[in-house]
Amino acid sequence: MPTHITVLALPHMLGTSITLPMEILHAANANLIASHKRQNRFEVTLAGQTITPVTITGGLTITPQTSIEHIEQTDCIVIPGLWRNPQRSLRQLQALTQWLKKQYQQGATLCAAGTGVSLIAEAGLLDNKPATTHWFYFDNFQKHYPRVQLQQHHLITQAGRIYCAGSVNSMADLMIHFVGVICGHSIATRVEQQFSQEIRRSFESIHYSFTDNRNYADETVLQAQLWLQQNYQLEVEWSALASQLQVSLRTFNRRFRQATNQPPTAYLRKLRLSAAKELLQQSNVSIAEISDLVGFKDESYFARCFKQQYLLSPSDFRRSVRGKLFSLSTITDAASSPGTGS
Repeated sequence: MPTHITVLALPHMLGTSITLPMEILHAANANLIASHKRQNRFEVTLAGQTITPVTITGGLTITPQTSIEHIEQTDCIVIPGLWRNPQRSLRQLQALTQWLKKQYQQGATLCAAGTGVSLIAEAGLLDNKPATTHWFYFDNFQKHYPRVQLQQHHLITQAGRIYCAGSVNSMADLMIHFVGVICGHSIATRVEQQFSQEIRRSFESIHYSFTDNRNYADETVLQAQLWLQQNYQLEVEWSALASQLQVSLRTFNRRFRQATNQPPTAYLRKLRLSAAKELLQQSNVSIAEISDLVGFKDESYFARCFKQQYLLSPSDFRRSVRGKLFSLSTITDAASSPGTGS
């Protein structure tokens, strides 16, 4: 059965905080049908407090397909960011707040963008849980919801079935993550390639969660991760690392896998590929040099691993990204040149 996603249409919302997630989910369905001849995995419904058209930021109007009272149960709810101070809108959204609470209690996953996180906090669902919101409203949010564990240094937080994204771009990162969970890594990567992969950071690199691999209690594994993040380009002697951490190699491997759901070699490979991806995006260093710089001593092996992870060869990935960046820089340079635009 398809996963049912309810996208909320609210007055004075940021339109991109719902249109971008909807486009990503549509792209996932399209890629599934094109690649695997499967049916849609996402069924998306746009719902409002009523079916009356709502005016969003910029003066546009959006007409909901249905009202929330007609949705008895849904798998996931996308909550948009609200323009300016969200407290001004909450008084008119009390019925929605109660509906969100009911849906969450029935098993729905909640995903809020920016100031839309206030709706979940208003329902009391974030008490004693981590959350984030738009940076401009950190102080305001903390004042109104002192029991929420506000994570000011994370763009995405997870507390069980509640996800908070600090911005519209972070909501896009979150949607890509969901596509990967439900449709698989291959489809998620294909969708990512359609949505500005040159500026995206992965969900795993920016989110905070009660169950985040970087937040668990095994201090030995955490120390190993920190060491690997700082020394991924080196040739790692796993027995020496285990000895440095005062455990046997067998114990180290077992505890690392138990804590992160992957062996240390796979974790290291992902670190190296992520670093290579950034170098391909941001530098003119040759692919052979990048392979060596991030710790791959065999360029062919690096290319195979990169394509397996990102579905493009390093050279194809660089062409796709640098072409977009070049176009963007050209526009920026032209706009800032003396004598233009007058």
